[in-house]
Amino acid sequence: MDNAKNGEFMKLLLRHIALAGLFCHALPAADALSAAASRESRTTVYLDSGDGAAINEAIRTLPPAGGVVILGPSLFPIAEAVVIDRDGIELRGTAKQTLLKLAERVNCPVIVVGSTATPPARIVRNITVGHLVIDGSRASQQHECYGGDCDNGGLTHIRNNGITVRGAEDVRIEQIGAHSCRSGGVVLEKGCRRIHITGLEAHDNEFDGLACYETEDSLFEQLNLHHNRSAGLSLDWRFNRNVIRDSTFGLNGSQGIFMRDSNENRFRNLHLRDNGEQGVFIAETREIPGTPCRDNRFERLTVMGNKTQGIRVNDASCTGNLILHSRITGNALENLSLAAPDLLLTAETAPRGE
Repeated sequence: MDNAKNGEFMKLLLRHIALAGLFCHALPAADALSAAASRESRTTVYLDSGDGAAINEAIRTLPPAGGVVILGPSLFPIAEAVVIDRDGIELRGTAKQTLLKLAERVNCPVIVVGSTATPPARIVRNITVGHLVIDGSRASQQHECYGGDCDNGGLTHIRNNGITVRGAEDVRIEQIGAHSCRSGGVVLEKGCRRIHITGLEAHDNEFDGLACYETEDSLFEQLNLHHNRSAGLSLDWRFNRNVIRDSTFGLNGSQGIFMRDSNENRFRNLHLRDNGEQGVFIAETREIPGTPCRDNRFERLTVMGNKTQGIRVNDASCTGNLILHSRITGNALENLSLAAPDLLLTAETAPRGE
């Protein structure tokens, strides 16, 4: 191979290494090269057009080791949920030109990553979904849950979100738009670990832009969660040791961030503006013992123009939360509202070593 071709090959290889998967930058060089080579050798199916059934069939045709389904720059009507319940699958569109739109009155989620059984039949691993837009057709759906009234058995335990991730590990969701969904934009549940969500824009969903339950050791960045009817980001059960950074939560109907039972998380470089209630709401679930928010770190927040409090710590059990280098100003009722003194530690009040 001559020098020019060798140089172009190396540039292409390095680009794929950079995109090769969750936290790939942490791999040793030899492992990263192997990951990139494996990615490029996977079986790939191209769909220029089709519907949810065609996408599911394309996923089924991939070999046991998995592979890639690439969707063209088209409208894909969804009358049945796209289900990724196998390891090693990538579903990729063509940026904003690929639109998955839920058909009228079908009452299902658009994409499910993981088992549709409740509880999940198995953990699903190594999934990527990216570079597409989801329209949940909220106004033309009758139910929040899959096929009927919620939690009546079978599929009704699954909410009709843009993307539902349940019982999954090592999942990457990148450059996704999710709007007008009957429940949430993207929701994680049933035990998720090492999820990486980057470049999500979620708006005009019935409830939250992004909601996370039973989620640990994950990274969320470059989120733009706005104009959702409830919270931008809802962290409501066993949300522990995660990182949320470089994101904006604005003009949501209730909170920018709603938190209960969330511990040892790191929030950094966030903008929370003009939400209908608090910028950040921190609480416990009073009906469930042992569910306060503790030992979270907030750094470089801008919290402005929210319609009630900038930050509200609602329960005295929510201790050890630390805020640093932040601007909290111009909120309608109060900038800081604490259920008891010293619930939100600062550099001056934190124990030594924080």
